[in-house]
Amino acid sequence: MQIGIKKFFLVFFCVILGTLEQVKSEIHPDKVFTADSKKTGAFQRDGIIIGGDQAIHEVIVKDIRQAVNQGFERMVIDLETSFNGEPSPIERPPYYQLAVTPDERRLIITLWGGPKLQFKPNKVLNAFKKSAVVEKVLLFPKLEEGSWTFALELKVDASVEVFELSHPVRVIVDIRPKKS
Repeated sequence: MQIGIKKFFLVFFCVILGTLEQVKSEIHPDKVFTADSKKTGAFQRDGIIIGGDQAIHEVIVKDIRQAVNQGFERMVIDLETSFNGEPSPIERPPYYQLAVTPDERRLIITLWGGPKLQFKPNKVLNAFKKSAVVEKVLLFPKLEEGSWTFALELKVDASVEVFELSHPVRVIVDIRPKKS
């Protein structure tokens, strides 16, 4: 069992380091986009999409859901916060980044705000099993107190639209497969 854990972390760090090196070497100001507060139809194929509020802390990730829509698949990240240990509403999600890497067919999502993970991992993994777009969901362990990263490996080249909704707060990622 110990060898399996070591192998997992070795693969995990190789994936992250490889992706970070590629992102670092290819980030240009014209490839950094800001998420909207509503659906606009502005899909991005390559780059980084940022959003949320850096002042928000103690965030709870309640669920990560998936749904099929006409022409795209939707991933929803359900969020809330706590104040003195009690659930408390927030107006916006915490700061987040979503990296779209078309050459690798991967989406990497990082949430800041000290996220606490309160979803059921097996439920999330099962939700994406029948996806026509998502090959695999990688729920990485929390390595830092202030942030958490997970990734979606895609079956096909795709573009994404990211936007935020409130009441309740959620981050929406619409994944549209590239038309052949």
